[in-house]
Amino acid sequence: NAAALVVVDTNLPKASLDYLAQHCTAPLFADPVSTKKAVKLLGNLGRLHTLKPNRLEAELLSGVAIGADSRGLERAAQTLLDTGLQRVFITLGTEGIYAAQGTQRCFLPALPAKIRSATGGGDAFMAGLAWAYLRGESLNETTRLALAAATIAVEGAQTINPALSPQAVRARRFPKQEETG
Repeated sequence: NAAALVVVDTNLPKASLDYLAQHCTAPLFADPVSTKKAVKLLGNLGRLHTLKPNRLEAELLSGVAIGADSRGLERAAQTLLDTGLQRVFITLGTEGIYAAQGTQRCFLPALPAKIRSATGGGDAFMAGLAWAYLRGESLNETTRLALAAATIAVEGAQTINPALSPQAVRARRFPKQEETG
């Protein structure tokens, strides 16, 4: 509880996730990992601060189908926020990222990348979310930094790309865009 934030994923047992959600006073960031494991978060979504589902996990957790247009993304994000969740970042693979917090919305397309290994991309994205949160960044800047971290991560042949650094992330992010909401 003295931590600035806590990051979990659904590889933990449900009982552990339930305990953390019910007792952790630090902001709790969660990665659903897969549709099979994401169900462990049901019942505790409103106790989380930040959630990073992919499209299928967001559909499962929100109960909203995400079609080809942005309306499904918006409905799914709003349904998740309505649980009490503070922020949601729906990863869309090569299509980009949709983020929502309160009345703010942000969509960024994927950054151009020479993918060498997808391993570690999601973890780098979550690390970027945590880092940006600790820096007090806006939703838009948080999304930009996390996307840049994930892009650098997948360009490395190793699980942890040695080129990943705060300086590299700042240099790689999209030019600043206005938030909507």
